[in-house]
Amino acid sequence: MLYAEAGIAEYWVVNLKNSQLLVFRDLKNGQYITELTLTTGTIIPLSFGDISVQVHRLVGFAKI
Repeated sequence: MLYAEAGIAEYWVVNLKNSQLLVFRDLKNGQYITELTLTTGTIIPLSFGDISVQVHRLVGFAKI
């Protein structure tokens, strides 16, 4: 993955078709160790530990 090769610690992809948030994090040896698929709940970005994001705010509008 280009993001991993560039050293980006975490990236998110909003899958509008399936109302999912895909989260890739925990970079090790050029690969992401953790891959999360979220449809509900709250997530805290690695780079901004004092901010939480409600998943439905990112993917919820796809159901409209």
